[in-house]
Amino acid sequence: MSVVDDAARALAARRESSVRSAAPTGAMRPGRPGPAPAPAGRLYRSRNVRWVARRPPEAIPARRGPSGRRGPRLIPRYVYVPTWGLHDEPAGADTTHHKLESSRARLGLALVLAGSALTASALVHLLRYILLVVNRDRPLPEFVIVASDWLTVFVGVVAFLGFVLATLAFMRWVLELRADTYASAGLLDPRRPGWVAAMSGLPLVNLIGAPLVLQEVAAHRVGQDPTLDADLVGRRLRKLWVAWVLVNAAAAVAIVARLVAWRSDSLQTGANALAMVIVSTAVSAAFAFWMARRVRTLFEAAAAAPVPTRRWVAVG
Repeated sequence: MSVVDDAARALAARRESSVRSAAPTGAMRPGRPGPAPAPAGRLYRSRNVRWVARRPPEAIPARRGPSGRRGPRLIPRYVYVPTWGLHDEPAGADTTHHKLESSRARLGLALVLAGSALTASALVHLLRYILLVVNRDRPLPEFVIVASDWLTVFVGVVAFLGFVLATLAFMRWVLELRADTYASAGLLDPRRPGWVAAMSGLPLVNLIGAPLVLQEVAAHRVGQDPTLDADLVGRRLRKLWVAWVLVNAAAAVAIVARLVAWRSDSLQTGANALAMVIVSTAVSAAFAFWMARRVRTLFEAAAAAPVPTRRWVAVG
């Protein structure tokens, strides 16, 4: 019930009481109806008009809860072509894999440099051996002997530096190889980097340590990559280990022969020691060049057989 309805009833009641007091009941003519009373509850006689009291807009409290249309949302519409999906940067390559590729490239370069230095050393030692053979029958000029001495020392130092560079590059490659392998498998390397570096870099120790750490890598890589053949990878590692043993054996024999020649005054013993140095240096150079090629495909799948471009068909 509104306030306007109460006011309308009160006004209608006062009008009715004033009409009754002004016209007595006996004065009214029979048969003629008196004035029709105003309908109760209405200020106007029309039933289509009604006064309703409402609050002013500033007094209406704010609605609580979510506002707007409820239900499933409509598909968003754009007045322009959205470009937020056209500038997505491609995912970058794995950092660990990139480091592995860089270390393998550096190892290949170091092996080529070491092989070149060892080849030069073998040639210089061969030249010195020829000079010793010639010196047995005729004397050589003093400057030739001095030049051969200094040249032998120089190429020996360069070959040693190449060997150190190749060894450090190999240690770095083994560390990056193990890091990439275990990271791809979601595991941590169980061996400390210092132990891995010592097992793969120290002379004579790496005869056993290097094949061990590489065999662990091969086991994980074969399990992760179904295209790798375990037997093929095993044969590659065995060939590498056998070649490594032969190189170290030749180097050990050359070192022992050189030590014996220094303590002996025999020219023949010195010549034999020099010959062993030449053989050892040549074998080491060949191994360096061979390993520079093999290290690229050591843990890769076997290449597919080439498809012949021409076939012979028997006609007859």
